[in-house]
Order: sequence, then C-alpha cells, then structure tokens
Amino acid sequence: MGKTKKKKILVVDDEPDIRIFLKTVLIDAGFEVITADNGKHALEKIQECKPDLISLDLVMPRMRGITLLKCLRNNPHLSDIPFIIVTAHAHDDLGKEDFLKLKASNMVTGSDSYIEKPIVPSEYVKKVKEKLGMDYSSQSEAEEIKAKVKEKISTASKGKLEEIMKLLTD
Repeated sequence: MGKTKKKKILVVDDEPDIRIFLKTVLIDAGFEVITADNGKHALEKIQECKPDLISLDLVMPRMRGITLLKCLRNNPHLSDIPFIIVTAHAHDDLGKEDFLKLKASNMVTGSDSYIEKPIVPSEYVKKVKEKLGMDYSSQSEAEEIKAKVKEKISTASKGKLEEIMKLLTD
C-alpha cells in the first residue's frame, strides 16, 4: 500500500518565535511545513512549490498579508490555495483595516478563515484540518475520554469489572 503524501503548509509570520511555534505544532500534527518571514519571501516560496494551505500573518514588513492574498487571488494558478489568517491585530490599529477589507471582499468569510493570537495548538490544527477537508480528532478529547474510562473502572465493583472483561474478550 502506498504512503499517503503529507499536506504541505506554508507558515508566513515575521516573528521568528511564532514561526517556530506554528511549524512545530504542524509537524507534530503530521504536516510538512515550510516557512517565510514576510509576504515577498512567501510569494517566492509559493512559486517554487505550491503549498496545500497558507497560514498567514496580516501585519508584516516588506509585504503585508493582505497584499500577498491579493497577489494570489489575481493569479489563476495560485488563487485556489486555502489560507488561514493568524493575527494578533484583527481588532487594533495595526491590522483592523486590513482585516475589515478582507471581510468586505469575502476573502475572510467566517471564523474558519482566521485565528487570533495567542494560538491554542489544538484549535490551530483543527482549523488547518478543516480548511483542508481532513478529519480532526482532538488529542484532548481522547485524553478526556480516557480519563472518564479510568474513573469508571476505578470505581466499578468486582462483578462489574468481570462483566466488562467478559464483553471485551468475547
């Protein structure tokens, strides 16, 4: 059976610690990750190797996120790349105007198109997978179920445990 190709994500953020954090989160979730520190650099990377999704900061030097998105949307070969805006500035003077322009142009159509910093890793991975049409099962959900099962087992009577064992071994 062939190996499934990993989805490639381009993380674009001018803050090195944020880039490293997002890259690590995505690699841990099974993605291939490339990075860029501004929109111009990102455009070069996109032309070299088209990513499956772009994680994009709005406020950056050299080329802002909104400018990069406009370039992509005007290029028929790149206009279909899904993106998620990752920003701390959707509601402040640095990024509010760009964010409102994206909403007005219908590039940002709902909460699935952006996430605000600080980033919760499980929420970020969930949005990425949703944008890519992938199944998502949260590790924290699995841990929660596991904890509930442990609690039930630890408080179960000997007879109930024998009954459970019988069900599991039949």
